[in-house]
Amino acid sequence: MYTSSPALAPVLYIPGMIYQAGVYLRNRAFDAGLISARGLSRPTVSVGNLSLGGTGKTPFVIYLSGLLGEMGYESAVLTRGYGRRNSGKTIVLPAGKNEGFPASCLGDEPALIRRRLPDAWLGISPDRFRAANAIARHNEYVKTNRLIFILDDGFQRRDIRRDLDVVMIDPAQPQTVNRLFPLGALREPAAELRRAHVVVINGSGSSAIAGTRGAGVEATAERLRKYAPGADFFYCVQKIQNIVPFSDWLDSGASPNLQPPPETAFLVAAIGNPGRFKRDVKNMGIEARGCAFFNDHAVIGKKDWDTCVKAARQAKSEAIIITEKDAVKISNPPDFPLFVAVQNTELRDEARFREILARALS
Repeated sequence: MYTSSPALAPVLYIPGMIYQAGVYLRNRAFDAGLISARGLSRPTVSVGNLSLGGTGKTPFVIYLSGLLGEMGYESAVLTRGYGRRNSGKTIVLPAGKNEGFPASCLGDEPALIRRRLPDAWLGISPDRFRAANAIARHNEYVKTNRLIFILDDGFQRRDIRRDLDVVMIDPAQPQTVNRLFPLGALREPAAELRRAHVVVINGSGSSAIAGTRGAGVEATAERLRKYAPGADFFYCVQKIQNIVPFSDWLDSGASPNLQPPPETAFLVAAIGNPGRFKRDVKNMGIEARGCAFFNDHAVIGKKDWDTCVKAARQAKSEAIIITEKDAVKISNPPDFPLFVAVQNTELRDEARFREILARALS
């Protein structure tokens, strides 16, 4: 999660004002029709946020694609692929085929999406139109009206017309009092939520699903409703479903190893919200005896792993636990028991969300 040091505030003030002015002028230009949006060849659902990462977009994209499949659609995920080599290159992976691209070529999030959604099309490019057109030229589902584009991290991509705009919110990141980058973690002011059709608040704990949502989640919803009076609000929980040995996770087609998760662990991650990861591991009943958190999308090198293993041994941890987003980047695992936290998404009132989705795509 991006944070700015208060000591740097005087230095960042002018860049922050320039960024704020740029965001404001760009949005007003789109609102006034001075800059027009173009539509893709098929219905499009955008999943985005207001802040710099850590709100759970990628897990929700995976959930959304699965939901579309249950509704009889085929999905094509369009993503930029942060942190990959040859970032300007367009890569299209057909449904059901894996060309063997490593995460370094795809980016960690697209690699995870590909692993979890092998039956979806995947277009990776800074030019989403190019990726979408490449998929449309080769996809038979366009002719049968079954293909739906999912625009990953798309809320700020106002040049692309969408049929449904979903915005993810993390209650731990106060949207209404946070400041715009670089003084804060916001890409846009909370007032821009007016463009959203659906706001999904990513709560914590099973209470968000059971119906007894925490005070923090409810307070976040109440603060944001005034900015998005026309949006439908939902609550979701993204939590660890299982913790499995890295070798089992790597060979997902093999029979599962019934090895129980460790009781103590050292946590390693390069994600946008490591605090949530630490909390979720703790909720699994595992004692975290230390952690090493790196910048979002960072590649953890051999020297880093050697340092982590040394720290884990000194802390007398039974194992190291990582996220799937980190696991997809590992080609040579460290010489230490390694487990992967497998996460899932649960959406409260899913039936109502299906209805909204169906209306938007009809």
